[in-house]
Amino acid sequence: MLARAPPAKVAPCKPCMGTGLVPTPCGKPQKPHLESPRVAIVGAGIGGAALALALQQRGVHVSLFERDTSFSMRKQGYGLTLQKYSGAAALKQLGVLLDGVGSNANISLTAAGRELGRYGHGTRLYNDQKVAVNSASDAGRKNVHLPRQALRRVLLEKLSPGTVHWGKKFKNYKETTCSTSSGVELQFEDGDRLSFDLLVGADGIFSAVRPVKLAKNSRDAAVGEAYPLHYLGVFVMLGICHGVSHPLCDHKVFQVVDGTTRIYVMPFSRSCDGDGCLALRQGDEVSTQNNKATVPLLMWQLSFPISEEKAIELAKADPAKLLSEAVERCGSWVDPVPELISSTSIQNLSGYPAYDRACLNAGDLRNMSDEHSAASRVTLIGDAAHPMSPFKGQGANQALLDAVQLARALFRTPTFSPSRSKHRQGLVWQSESCSAGLFDGDVATALSDFEKTMCTRSKEKVRLSRDAAAYLHSNAALAEGNCVRAHAAARAAKSLTDDTTKLKVFDDSSHT
Repeated sequence: MLARAPPAKVAPCKPCMGTGLVPTPCGKPQKPHLESPRVAIVGAGIGGAALALALQQRGVHVSLFERDTSFSMRKQGYGLTLQKYSGAAALKQLGVLLDGVGSNANISLTAAGRELGRYGHGTRLYNDQKVAVNSASDAGRKNVHLPRQALRRVLLEKLSPGTVHWGKKFKNYKETTCSTSSGVELQFEDGDRLSFDLLVGADGIFSAVRPVKLAKNSRDAAVGEAYPLHYLGVFVMLGICHGVSHPLCDHKVFQVVDGTTRIYVMPFSRSCDGDGCLALRQGDEVSTQNNKATVPLLMWQLSFPISEEKAIELAKADPAKLLSEAVERCGSWVDPVPELISSTSIQNLSGYPAYDRACLNAGDLRNMSDEHSAASRVTLIGDAAHPMSPFKGQGANQALLDAVQLARALFRTPTFSPSRSKHRQGLVWQSESCSAGLFDGDVATALSDFEKTMCTRSKEKVRLSRDAAAYLHSNAALAEGNCVRAHAAARAAKSLTDDTTKLKVFDDSSHT
């Protein structure tokens, strides 16, 4: 029997370097072609901006509507971890390169300083006498940390001028379908009514598009209320600060747990102002000559069990109350936690109750109660479709995947890819639609297939993120293991009794 020849190595296409995109001289997408459908996207967050860019790169006319009146209207200064095989891979397909901050190790400790586990190629550098076993870095995975606003800014700046419409609050929509055409009329709070060929809700966990979509879609009235907000039992506090002189602050991700409260610290930005997210304290100077500017900024995430009523109250409290809460809970923990908290300006603190929703059944996005049936040209992506807890770091990564996959699904239909005779500079190679195969159905069929893929992919992420919210604030979080802390906690939870692994929402009178 002849030996099988090794698979041939495939070099990426030189013009596009494997992204599927050929840049224009100016680096911007070209104007939409004349026959291009008009797509409305509600929500200019990560997912909405990425989808707008992906569609414009394919020659589609896009309008992006955002209720905020400006880019920096709301405090959105938390950090993201772009994972190599999800968010980072999606950005590559968009032709977006970011200069984030890398980390070379992830270390877990108890509040008293006992090490619970570590992984990453830099773990030996932290303590030469302790060597990580079964390190997760063996797979060669590298994640990048950066401010959410930095990624959002890059995506928005790549859009064609006039794409984003600020201060437009979505109110309702109405679909029209006939034998010759289909469309969606959007209604806004200011009274404007605008018509498009397709609507995508990318407006987050409190989406305004989602309840309208489910109410219009469900043959069973109960379906519209089948996915209520689910309080996860924990309050999340975020702080941004300058790093301190400590090995754990040197390109490391570390977390400290005590079986109830957890603090997670990661690199945030090399920029001295955190890419515009950091409010400087009196006496600080925005200068690259400033010593603090040479130390990457850090973001810390403090989370702990608390009743929903108290969580809502704390989120509305003065930032000084947040800082006091953090000091009371972690002020005596292992270094450098106390110093990181005390060095954080109250202007750089925020907090919120953590929520998610049960993952959508893809069928509920197509089951219609009116004459439009499954032909609806309205869909959802990102947190509008599958909001999840922050404890697995999946939210932004899944939204980026949604954006790229939806754009590709639409481009493989005759409506969104009318000309395949040649590629258009700045857009997508003709080979994308051909190699992937055209859908036999119309746009609604493409949307249905996309929704099935999205819901299947995100369902497990939602579940694991919800589990992590419980395990990381329980005795299971104290389990030892050189792996992701949530994984170690999940394994430990299986060997513990239900009453020790279940997240208890309690009235702690010492932390009111």
